[in-house]
Amino acid sequence: MFSPDGPVGGSAATRNTRRRQRTSSDDSMTLRGSTKRRKRSLLAPDTFEPTTKHRRDTGTSQVNGKATANGYAPEDGKRRDASVDTTSLAIRNRGGKRADREKRVTKSADGVEQTKNDNYIVEKDPNIPEILRDILSTEQWHSEISSTLGHAVAMTHTKAIIWQYKQTTLAAAISKPFVVVLPQQPAKTPAPLHPLPLGMLVHDSGAGQIALLVIMPVSGQVNYWESAKRAEQGDHIRQKQNGLQGTVGGLMSGETITRVTEAEPDGFVLTTSNGRLVHLSVKDSQGRPSISTQFLRSNSASSGSFFGTITSVFSAASWRRDIAAVRAGPLRGKSHRPCVVATAQGVFQVWDLVRHSSKTLVFEADAKEELFRSIQKSSSRLFRDEFKNDLSIIDFAVFPSPDGPSSTKDSHRLLVLTHIKEGRIGTYSLVDLRIGEGDVEIEVVHPVNCFYGGLYDENRWNLLKPRVLVPNPAQTAFVFFDTSIVIVSLAQIEESPSSQLQLESHSLPDPFQDTLYLRQDVEYHVVACSAEDADNDNGKAKCVFLVHGFGMARVTALPAKEGQTASDRSAVTVKSKVEQAIFFGGRENNLLDFNPGRSQFKIEAHELEAATLEINDSIMRSTSSYIPALNLSMDDQLYKRAEALANLIHFTQRWTLKPLTRWQLLWSAEKMAAARAIWHYYNAELSVPTDGSKLLLPELLDMVSEKYKKLNRPERGEGDIVRHYLINDVWRIELVIPWCHHAVEELYGEGVRDSAKLARLISEADDIQIRAMEAAFSFRTANFSRYGFDPTQLVDGIYQGSYETLPEIWTSIPENVIKVKALADMSRDTALKNDTTPTDEEAGVDIELLKKLARDNPSLVHICCQVYEERCRWLQSRPDARSKAEGEALYRTYLQVRKDLIVKIDELGLPDEGIKLAEKYKDMQALVDVIEQNTAHSLDRLAEPGISDTEDEELQDRVTTNRGLLESYFRKYGDDWADVLYTKTISRGEIADLFENVGGFQEFLTRHLRKRPEYSKISWINEVLAEKDYSRAARNLMESYKHDTNLWSRKVELSMGKLALMAAEEKGPRDNAEVATQLRRADRRLAIIEIQDQLYEYIEPALRSALDESAKADIVLTEFGHNTKKRPTLRSFMQKTMKALTAREALPLDDLIDTLTLINMHTRHTQSEQQFADRRFLLALKLLKLSGLRSTDLDRYGLHEKTIWRRCMIQDKWEDINRTEGTTDAQVIAATSSTTLFRTLKSGFEDGYFEEAPPLAPTTVLNAGTTPASLRASSRYAESSDSFLRGLAHDLEKEDRQLEAALEKGRLDQWWPSIVEAAMISVRDDADKAGMESAERQEDMRDLAVAMGVVATEEANGYEYANGHMNGDAAMDEEGDVLMG
Repeated sequence: MFSPDGPVGGSAATRNTRRRQRTSSDDSMTLRGSTKRRKRSLLAPDTFEPTTKHRRDTGTSQVNGKATANGYAPEDGKRRDASVDTTSLAIRNRGGKRADREKRVTKSADGVEQTKNDNYIVEKDPNIPEILRDILSTEQWHSEISSTLGHAVAMTHTKAIIWQYKQTTLAAAISKPFVVVLPQQPAKTPAPLHPLPLGMLVHDSGAGQIALLVIMPVSGQVNYWESAKRAEQGDHIRQKQNGLQGTVGGLMSGETITRVTEAEPDGFVLTTSNGRLVHLSVKDSQGRPSISTQFLRSNSASSGSFFGTITSVFSAASWRRDIAAVRAGPLRGKSHRPCVVATAQGVFQVWDLVRHSSKTLVFEADAKEELFRSIQKSSSRLFRDEFKNDLSIIDFAVFPSPDGPSSTKDSHRLLVLTHIKEGRIGTYSLVDLRIGEGDVEIEVVHPVNCFYGGLYDENRWNLLKPRVLVPNPAQTAFVFFDTSIVIVSLAQIEESPSSQLQLESHSLPDPFQDTLYLRQDVEYHVVACSAEDADNDNGKAKCVFLVHGFGMARVTALPAKEGQTASDRSAVTVKSKVEQAIFFGGRENNLLDFNPGRSQFKIEAHELEAATLEINDSIMRSTSSYIPALNLSMDDQLYKRAEALANLIHFTQRWTLKPLTRWQLLWSAEKMAAARAIWHYYNAELSVPTDGSKLLLPELLDMVSEKYKKLNRPERGEGDIVRHYLINDVWRIELVIPWCHHAVEELYGEGVRDSAKLARLISEADDIQIRAMEAAFSFRTANFSRYGFDPTQLVDGIYQGSYETLPEIWTSIPENVIKVKALADMSRDTALKNDTTPTDEEAGVDIELLKKLARDNPSLVHICCQVYEERCRWLQSRPDARSKAEGEALYRTYLQVRKDLIVKIDELGLPDEGIKLAEKYKDMQALVDVIEQNTAHSLDRLAEPGISDTEDEELQDRVTTNRGLLESYFRKYGDDWADVLYTKTISRGEIADLFENVGGFQEFLTRHLRKRPEYSKISWINEVLAEKDYSRAARNLMESYKHDTNLWSRKVELSMGKLALMAAEEKGPRDNAEVATQLRRADRRLAIIEIQDQLYEYIEPALRSALDESAKADIVLTEFGHNTKKRPTLRSFMQKTMKALTAREALPLDDLIDTLTLINMHTRHTQSEQQFADRRFLLALKLLKLSGLRSTDLDRYGLHEKTIWRRCMIQDKWEDINRTEGTTDAQVIAATSSTTLFRTLKSGFEDGYFEEAPPLAPTTVLNAGTTPASLRASSRYAESSDSFLRGLAHDLEKEDRQLEAALEKGRLDQWWPSIVEAAMISVRDDADKAGMESAERQEDMRDLAVAMGVVATEEANGYEYANGHMNGDAAMDEEGDVLMG
């Protein structure tokens, strides 16, 4: 339908065929509706200029979109399949339900916030029409935004979609979006491969409407509608009637129009792919609609003297140009508008565009050298001179000015975006310069340090050509790249003494810079952007931009706060970066990517830790500006804070945070989970109708000390104490846990005594504590690995690793340990004791409430166990000994508390819950008690008369179940279970049941008994009856002997042990050597017991007069302790040993030896007593021999031996014996023979004892143990105190002085040899006498045998006797009696 004529005079116009065609002046097009005919103009000189194959960027000047969107499809080999939707725009999701809480977003006054900080804010513009989704999601497209009009247009091959994206005062504003169907292009190539049409919205001053300009890049066709709304109406014919059509003539072969720049009222500057400029006007000199074009030529250009003479870079000889950007300056007067053109090589041109008149090149300048030198000086990077060739201009913007135009007739202030290529990437800079005729003045260079990237690739259609925007108030520059946005502050740091010092020390901070990155996972990229006018009231610089796949958004640079300087805003803080990531990065449909891996902003671990903790604290205290303290929904406010904490740890996972920092973050998240659980409970309680009674939670929080909460101020409307606490004090919510119990106590003390009310309050306290603590521990369990900890180190919510570097854990503060248990006890006791029957004074407690208290108790017990265990572990990990000891003590308490609480659950009628908890903690003690207690209760109930059949059956089943559990636990827990069960059985004295009901678990019983020496008295029975292991039975009896103090029991155990050893010896040869050794050991031990028995028999007659046991020791000490009267240490020793001796306790061997040598003789005694007295020192020597000390501890042995002989020698008065005057030899012999020394020597010779240990001479036993040092040399006294040793040495020294007196005055040393000899002679004489008596007795026996007819006379003569025994058919015992039978 659109077939323009060939170019005439450089341009041609077409009009409705129904009207007459009229000609225009030179370089003009036919004016629709004109009644005056004009001659057609001549051909323009450049109509047939050579064509070029060189393609340029095809984006509009205002849009700078992708190449496909701006006119060119990819070349062969790089072209995308047109059937695949690669350029669709998902502007927004269609319809759908309201987003759930996981997709909640923050809304500002203008739109949905995508990010914000103190320097800028990014918002999604919600004013995107639904119609765009269907059209633009299936076609290739690009867009143009007119910020002055508040409208935007999206162009496809066939349509233009126009919509209003912000409110405007323009009367012709389009209230509803609409679609304009574009005229079809000539079918030279398939439509999808055509460059997209270029569209622009402008304000038509004549019509007062929003006008639409559409240009076909290849054909040059121009369509202009003074009212864009009228372009929508009707078919193509009516479109032509309502609009103006024409053609840009003079395009070379292959040359296309790449961008459109609005310039002068009703005029535009077109840029072609060959680098040529075309001025397009849509009005004639009379202001009537008319399309005319004119190629701009540089014949009249003048060069600036600063650069010397420059030949026209736009002359016919150098028409190939790479135009970086074209920008129109502010309108001067009514007809003059400057237009600045920049090439990539650094050449600037300034054109004066006069309305309906000539277009003059005012001047041109090559600024490349100056640009490079300035960048060299200002950049921190070292650029060598050869990098100048790699410098290129990418884009520029003309500075606006709120106080007036920054461009004058003679100069223009520009902000130029430059790029220096370095390998595959490069460095960008923003150069603030002023260009005038003959001069280029560079004012300041802003190196873009926050972004690095490669040069724009014009062959990549899907990349946006970088675009610089400087909106009013010209304090901030925005650089839009394809997938990122750079924000650079242009504010200058104020001159001050401090800034001057910083400048001189090269520490002056750079102006604020930051980079926003679009998400890559959804292929977001910028399609169009435009600067917006600053708000009149706050001076915020704004830019609006359109993003493929997202929609329209706005970035706003925020002004400095009051008192804030440019240097205060100079740095991007780590805290700001982290806050943006956690508060906005976690949203599913967010525009921006906060992945620190893409950013040039480097975050050090120590900076991150500090920022993370600061942000964490602000979230917990609700002081963060990103989360409103007040919210219609408290749950929503808590959720947002919990979500922010989750995002915080997710963001920091890229760094290795210190363990303590991660713990602090985890604890904060746990507290937030607890707070949410408390609120859910409280909110649910508020929705339940009540009788007007107050809930516990507000009362509880009101009781908390003002030191531990932020005060709410009712005068400021802060009357809701619960919401106020959850908003401000979640960071110390651990104080709520102990107050659950304490609040009930306080209310009871304030007069709340009604049982029903108290039960309700306790129930609420249960709910608060259970909800909070279970939420905290559950959160810890579910998220432990997320915070960088090993999940295998967490059991039941309790950390099993080291607590050494951790502060006190919030869940197990000391108050919790006390009050959690107290609440469990209170709740259980209330459930057990309360009466449901109402009285005159109070209503009965609701039975359902009591049942609830019972059901809550297992949860309370579980929490109590968790708190106790965590506290114990923390204390035990402390470095100081006091805390460790406290931890050990608390752990012992915990084990008892845990068992008691679990067992008492059965009292509530919940045995299964108690069993589950006991199984959970593998508390075998509690498990045994619960099952046995429940079984006993069931059996007692079964024994009661009158129970129903149903109850009887239930009780029988319960008993059967419990017995089955008892057996199953052997297989489940093995020895752990068996040990507790058998220990409890033995402690009750049920030994018979132990062996009778062992069932099929004999191996468990045997192992249990064998590994516990204290059970040796029982274990030997098991070895004999069940295992038939007599050797082990003997060992058990011997072990029992060691632990038994009763003398009689020891004797029995040794005797039975000896019997078992003999049985083992008879059973087989296995370990016969060991058995023989054990037998000898048993004999020795029995011999020691026999000596103590003899000692007891000696003192026993004195005990008959004792009234009680305590008097016996005193009597014996009085009767037999004369030798220790003046020896306090030995006296004390004798008092102790006599008490044990009279109690029939086994004395230690050392004590028994001393006792034998320290007792004195009876004043009256029987013959047997006399025999014991005569032999007591020899018995002491025999004990010493039985001890085996001679081979194991010679010092100890020597001290004992010398002490025995010394005490033996001082028993008699040798000074009296030495007075021999007037006495016969027989009297002397009788005197010496009656001494204790003589009797001891004689007994020793008779027994052959002195064959191995000869008696010690008196002089050799002197000084034995008379000093503390000599006593400590003996192992017996190695650990004794110095004071004890001094006292003992003093007592022994007295013995030594007695012996010295006997030596000096009684000449004992001289009597010694003759006494020894006399003792030996006496032994021989007694032996001879005994031999003669034995011979006579044998003779008598023979005569008796003959007389009795036992043997004949001749046979009797053949009998032989040896050692008192008859050698023949008859045997005799040791006494000489015949063994009959």
